[in-house]
Formats: sequence, structure tokens, C-alpha cells
Amino acid sequence: MATSNSLKKKQRKAEATKGNQKTGFWVLALFALPFAAGGLGMLLLGVLPTLYDWGRMQGWQPVPATLTSASLNVSRGSKSTTYGVSASYRYQVAGRDYEGKRVAIGGGNDNVGDFQQELGERLEAAHRQGQTVQAWVNPAYPSDAVLDRSLRLGLLLFKMVFVVVFGGVGFGMLYGAWRGRRGAAPRARTHAQTQTPTQESQTRRPRSKDIPRADIEAACNLQRIPGGVRLYHPYGRSWKQTFIWMAVGGIFVGVAALGGHDMPTFFVILLGGLGGAAVAGGFYAVANSLSVELDGRGIRTERRLCGLMLVHHQAPASDILRLRSTVSYTVQTGSRQDTFYRVEVELQTGKKLTIADSLRGAQAAEALLAAIAAQTGYPR
Repeated sequence: MATSNSLKKKQRKAEATKGNQKTGFWVLALFALPFAAGGLGMLLLGVLPTLYDWGRMQGWQPVPATLTSASLNVSRGSKSTTYGVSASYRYQVAGRDYEGKRVAIGGGNDNVGDFQQELGERLEAAHRQGQTVQAWVNPAYPSDAVLDRSLRLGLLLFKMVFVVVFGGVGFGMLYGAWRGRRGAAPRARTHAQTQTPTQESQTRRPRSKDIPRADIEAACNLQRIPGGVRLYHPYGRSWKQTFIWMAVGGIFVGVAALGGHDMPTFFVILLGGLGGAAVAGGFYAVANSLSVELDGRGIRTERRLCGLMLVHHQAPASDILRLRSTVSYTVQTGSRQDTFYRVEVELQTGKKLTIADSLRGAQAAEALLAAIAAQTGYPR
């Protein structure tokens, strides 16, 4: 009877867990959809049509055109001013008259760079002076023409920021939620249907002492020395957590550098600053190493960046108060959340020296902490 009641409780718990996971999936999916739709919409409606038109216009033929109207349109808002150009013109192809109104590849108003202002002023001046301008005509369909067929790289890169950031975040969250739901359901059914009380005791979550010593030592290259330990964290240990931020930061920096002449100064500073900070932070995370010796004489640490000494600390044993573990950072991937810990030495002055970082989960941190305390004799 006790066994039957235990199995029923496990089944109810598994069903509740499955329901929560399903709810979490839909909540995350609904949150991600606007981001994914915004990025995809900008790609399909903004970026790709621009590239397609620019590509096909490279084969169009130049013809002289007479402007019948031309104006620079200024729209002033509470926070910004945007510009647009409108014009109408006449031209001849094979002795036949045509009239066109398309000015550039993209229509509408914007304030990215000086393209609109320069084009509008040039066309207004030509119209006042009665000068002809050059139009580009589709030889297959002469009624299809444009006055300026240049590709605005700054505007294109500006749109790509939304495609990459919004689309990347949205589809990344959708993929993470799908993977989390797909992988969680089989695990819930397996535990609810097949686990017995004996198996439950055998498959419980491992305590710190249950984690293999080899895994603890491999986490930070822990070596035992007389009266203490030596730890070494090599370069590149955090690349998986920082790669995405470095990639996004690199895109931001590239947009600011390549499209800076076509973008408002505010956006150049914002994108360049955020991108530079992300790249610098990611570079530091993957390019630094940490060496530690902790024994009866005290503690000695060295933090190097690309092999060059960045900072070092040394304290005698009398200054060491205790060892402790604490949360370093958390990474959210879909419905899965990974928390990374670090192990520190706390000094009598209140200063804390990191001796191990990037430890996945509290169990690994506590296991390493216990191993160091047992080998060195310092309190926890």
C-alpha cells in the first residue's frame, strides 16, 4: 500500500511538473514571437527587397529626364526630424514619352545620414534651373525608372541590427523553449512510470560528496601539494557562455564603423559603446587565466591576460578568515537555467579573493569547496 501511494504521489508530481513546463513553454513562446516576427519582418520587407532592387537596377540604362516637380519633405516630431524626397519627371525611350515618380530604391522618410537632404537639395536646384537629370530605366519595361539607384549601406546595416538582434533573440528563445519542452516530457514520464522507492534512493540528486573526485579536480585543474592545493583556470574556459555576446557586440561595432557616416551620432555612440563593451567583456572572459596556491603559508594568486600579468595577490595564513562559495552569474537558455559559482577566500579585512570560477551548479562548487577545505585545513 505504501509503495502504491508513493507511486501515485510521484505520478501527480510528474504531471504537475509537466503542466508547469508546458505553461512555461507557451509563456516563453508568446514572449519570443514579437521579437522573432519583428526580425523576420524587417528581413523580408526591408532588407531583401532593397538588395533585390539594387541588384536588378545595375542593368538599367541611363536616360536624360526633365523634372516637373521636386521637393525635400521635412517632418519634425517631438524627438527627431526626418527627411524624404518626392519628385516627378519625364523621359523618352525609343521615341515614346514616359513619366516617373520613383526617386530612390527605398521610399519614405528617415534621418539616417544625409542622403535624403543631399538628394532633395540637388533635385530642387535642378528643377529651379531647368536642368535635366539622369534617370535609370528598365530596358525590359521602360515605364519602370528611378533617379538614384545607389545602395544606402548605412541604412541597410541599421536595419540588419534589428534583424540580427530581434530575430536572433526571438528565434533563440523559441528554439530553447522547444528543446526544453521536448526533452522534459520523456524524462517526466520515465520517472513517473518506472521509478520505484528503491530506484528513487539510487537515483536521487547527488550530494557534494557523491560527485567523483576526478570531476572536481578537472573543473579547475586542482592539484594537491604538501599542506595545500594548487589550482589553474586556463584560457578559453568561458567561451561557450561569452561567444554570443562577442558576436552581437562585433556586429554592433561593425554597424557603427561601416555605417557611421549615414547614421545619427547618437546611434553611432550607442551601438559602438554597447558593442565595444560586449566584445571587451567577452575577450576578457576567454583570454584570462587564474593561478592559485593555497597552503599553510597563505594564499598567492595570479590573474594573467593573454599571458601578461594583470593582477596578483598574496596574503599570509593569519589573514585568511574562511573559504566560501557564491553565485557568479546565471545563463538562461529557453526553459533551462544554469547557475555558475565561484569559490573565494575571505580575508580578515573583508576582501575576497577568487580561487575558482565558472563552476556549473551549487553541487560542483560545494564539492570543490569541501575538497579544498579538507586538504588545506582552512574553515568554511
